[in-house]
Amino acid sequence: MATTKLWHIKGRLKDLLAYVENPEKTMAEKPDLQPLWDVISYVQRPAATEQGEYVTAVNCLKEIALQQMTWTKKRFGKEDKYIAWHGYQSFKPGEVTPELCHEIGVRLAKEMWGDRFQIIVTTHLDKGHLHNHICFNSVSFRDGGRYNYSKVEQQRLRNCSDSLCREYGLSVIKNPHKAPSRQVWLDEKAGKPTRYNVYREDVHEAIIYSRSPRLMEAYLRRKGYITVCW
Repeated sequence: MATTKLWHIKGRLKDLLAYVENPEKTMAEKPDLQPLWDVISYVQRPAATEQGEYVTAVNCLKEIALQQMTWTKKRFGKEDKYIAWHGYQSFKPGEVTPELCHEIGVRLAKEMWGDRFQIIVTTHLDKGHLHNHICFNSVSFRDGGRYNYSKVEQQRLRNCSDSLCREYGLSVIKNPHKAPSRQVWLDEKAGKPTRYNVYREDVHEAIIYSRSPRLMEAYLRRKGYITVCW
């Protein structure tokens, strides 16, 4: 069983070029640029990837992947908006080996974007579950077109991952639930209020201060919730 997610990274190429030319830096001068550098450095962390053993580059060299991505953008004059796309493929604990996890991640990247984009795939071993990070250029090296992540592409990514899982005899989520957006996830992680944690807090409060389901329902209604009897 594997779950997938994909999101964009914003920035400007002129800032990226200046950053690439100074590899001694550890922080980007432009806040919008930092996410891409974080991704490139994070996905290739030696401690997380067995000293780089589980790092594969597609349509570029992993040692200079960032530079090659910038050259592609400059060649086609696509130097603004989204710089790159960053996604992950996460597996159920104990279901795959590091080698198999990486193999599936590379195949997923190639099938999804290998015909047009420069990609880095890494497998991280430093968590309780094995997972792949995939980072690819937002501009195609083949035709200069930008990648467009639509609902159709979202479903294609899920289908492709599920198909590979079935091929390798792994489990597949049969009835996936829609996950909160990445921004909501980041807000919740930072402790900021979102509708999800507000709902949870209200329900938790109703449970504490109510002695029966009927009183709990009345408590929530006083807060403005609409309850339905089944």
